[in-house]
Amino acid sequence: MHVSVVIAAYNAEAYIAEAIESVLGQTVPPDELIVVDDGSRDGTRSVLDRFGSRIIALTQENSGQAVAVNKGLALARGELIGFCDADDLWTARKLEMQLALLEHDRSVEAAFGKVQQFVSPDVPQEHRVRLTPDVEIMLGELKQCMLIRRAALTRIDPFDESLPATFFIAWLGRAKQNGLKTAHVDEIVVQRRLHLGNGGRTNTDAQNLQTLMALRQAIKAQRSPE
Repeated sequence: MHVSVVIAAYNAEAYIAEAIESVLGQTVPPDELIVVDDGSRDGTRSVLDRFGSRIIALTQENSGQAVAVNKGLALARGELIGFCDADDLWTARKLEMQLALLEHDRSVEAAFGKVQQFVSPDVPQEHRVRLTPDVEIMLGELKQCMLIRRAALTRIDPFDESLPATFFIAWLGRAKQNGLKTAHVDEIVVQRRLHLGNGGRTNTDAQNLQTLMALRQAIKAQRSPE
């Protein structure tokens, strides 16, 4: 099955090369990797250019991660779609394991796995304790952990571009309400980098508000029509 991977990147010069290499270096490599530079102001685009024809790279005006991901999806040709965040890493056998799961059970629409959180080596020592997670390894129902059939993505509404910080939370809630069948591989598939520039740390108020909005939408959708 043809696999497409989408990465949205904004001011990701420090980490994007590692993220890309973790996708391209899979034991079963994807058929295409699309990276959308969301109007970065640093050297992100220069890093992307170094990969040449190994990736499909494009740049848009800064419009938010949801817009960038949707743009990448519009270009993707794969029957299966994966995602990686610009500062995270896929483990080497992520695609191999998830492809095996999806091929074994054709009724499963989306495969997830475990996520391992780690403090980025470049974080200064005085901040490392504060960033150290309470739980290192957990089940990962995160965008970067998911490999999903394109047909299932098409069946569910697209990512909500009005919720740039929490669009995947909102989407996954809608998807489950619409009967999305998921399964998990019992292995770590993503290493989530914790650093001072994580979006959830720098935009906490916006993320909290958008999470509340997403939960309200989910509750409203669950109510029976009068």
